[in-house]
Amino acid sequence: MSNSADRKSPLSDPLLILIAALLLVALGATIYFSGSRPAEQFAHEPAARPRPIITNDTRVVMLTREVAKAGAHGAAATPVAEAPKAEANPAPAETKPAEAAPVAATAAAPVVKATADGKVKGKVVLKGTPPAEKPIGALKADANCGKANAAAQVTTRNYVVGADGGLANALISVKQGLSGSFPTPSTKPLIDQVGCMYEPFISAVMAGQKFDIRNSDAFMHNVNATAKANKGFNFAQANAGQVNEKVFDKPEMVRLACNVHPWMIAYLHVVEHPFFAVTDAKGEFELPAGLPPGKYTVEVAHLKAGNQTFEVEVGAGKGAEAVVELAVK
Repeated sequence: MSNSADRKSPLSDPLLILIAALLLVALGATIYFSGSRPAEQFAHEPAARPRPIITNDTRVVMLTREVAKAGAHGAAATPVAEAPKAEANPAPAETKPAEAAPVAATAAAPVVKATADGKVKGKVVLKGTPPAEKPIGALKADANCGKANAAAQVTTRNYVVGADGGLANALISVKQGLSGSFPTPSTKPLIDQVGCMYEPFISAVMAGQKFDIRNSDAFMHNVNATAKANKGFNFAQANAGQVNEKVFDKPEMVRLACNVHPWMIAYLHVVEHPFFAVTDAKGEFELPAGLPPGKYTVEVAHLKAGNQTFEVEVGAGKGAEAVVELAVK
């Protein structure tokens, strides 16, 4: 009977050692391959699109791509927003001719000097630079009106100024000092429609004085008078040469318009006495003869430039000549 020293240890058996080594290799391979899942595997979340499981292999691939991009550009591959490309020949911005800016001014006090002719006359001058008058495009666009003004540039008439600053279309009238009644002038002023414009733009009559409105164009206009103190009217003038006689009985300023051609506007001053005038293209005026001897306040009124007054004295061989300034507003 052999004792314990004579037994063989399992570790001394080559076959057992080989089997144990193979088991260790198999176990190591299993552990190794279980940690290296394919990068194409996806995990799913409820109501979410599949997203890849990021493994070490995936990070390596991504890093390799970024390094490749950086090497191609010589810098880190940081996304940069592409700047808009400039046009080779950019179109120049549309420019309009510069208009003269209006320049306001302060009107000086009227200068009045005595004369020996018994007349009240003078001149109205505009101070400052008025805004440029604008072409009436609608007139040119109208077939009839455009043909009637083919060779003319028609503009607004806010400030009609002569070469020496004389201001047209200002009403001159005695404002204070008159008493009594005066006969109505026998003359009959005319307001015409020529080339789709009222002529004159500003006119005046005495209350109760008859005046004519005529259509000189070969197509239809209508005359719409807007009045407050008087009764207005609105009638058509279909034929060239048609004339309508009208009269207003109370002092006020009446606006005339054409509903067929809405740019056609004119103003008629109705004055309570006959001592008035409207400045001409040079800005000059003269009141009618017959003003009784006395001292008077005379007013200058313009639609845009406002009002100014001056004092005169009239008598036998005594008159006055005034230079009145109005300023751009």
